[in-house]
Amino acid sequence: MVKAQLRGEIILEVFTHKSLRFPGAPINEDSDYGDNERLAILGQKVLETAITFTFFSKRPMISAEAITQRRDEMLSDANVESWIVGYKLREKVRCSPDAVASLTNSEEGRLLFSSFVGAVYVQNGMETVQDWIGKLVDPEYESPADEYSAYKRFKSENMGSPTPPPPPPMQQPPMPQPPPPMGPPPPLPVNNPLAPAQPSAAFLPLFNQTANQRRLAVEYPAQFSGPAHAGRWTVQCVVNGIEKGTGTGASKQLAKEEAARQAYYAMGWAPHYNGANTPG
Repeated sequence: MVKAQLRGEIILEVFTHKSLRFPGAPINEDSDYGDNERLAILGQKVLETAITFTFFSKRPMISAEAITQRRDEMLSDANVESWIVGYKLREKVRCSPDAVASLTNSEEGRLLFSSFVGAVYVQNGMETVQDWIGKLVDPEYESPADEYSAYKRFKSENMGSPTPPPPPPMQQPPMPQPPPPMGPPPPLPVNNPLAPAQPSAAFLPLFNQTANQRRLAVEYPAQFSGPAHAGRWTVQCVVNGIEKGTGTGASKQLAKEEAARQAYYAMGWAPHYNGANTPG
């Protein structure tokens, strides 16, 4: 199965709540994606398409009416909430303290899951989304790639046979009942981008984006000390002429990241709720 992986700032876009943007803030033109609301609009349509194709592909075939009915059932508030809980998406959201309570309503839940689907689609394409969502809503789903791989294995294991045996005749039993309640959801199609926040999390792009939205001037003066092969970088994060954080590290990037992390907390932008991580 193809593994998808979210890379770079799109992870921050998905999990940064609108409460961290000041009212009337323009779309961040420096971002390739804009914000999670734009990703959610895209992800909603991609999700509907993936679920529709899953039931369209079922064999024996089911009617158009049954496809529509099953798709709508799968997109119920209860199912969306079960996916959010199963993948622990809500725990990754960054928001202001006064917005925490709103995260549990169904509208916010749909926006969160849809924005994640949209991000997977943007970076990895429809094939990856279809394989993931298909197995999520129907444990018996087999993607076209899975079927092709199975056929290739069959051919390689039966080189002595002149032709593959014909498939069994298609029967038409009564319309199958909706699948039983889902068990644990399949793994997310990402290489663990949602691990709990660590002190080394990527604060630099989030800090720069937040500062840009608030029209703050940010500078990162840097100094190098010690021998060329084993020296240390020291980087300051200066906001509107005031030092807000200082980082050191073996590389300039690591020191800059640490300075941005300190400044992010110093500016009071990190939400503190439900035992959220704070710098040690």
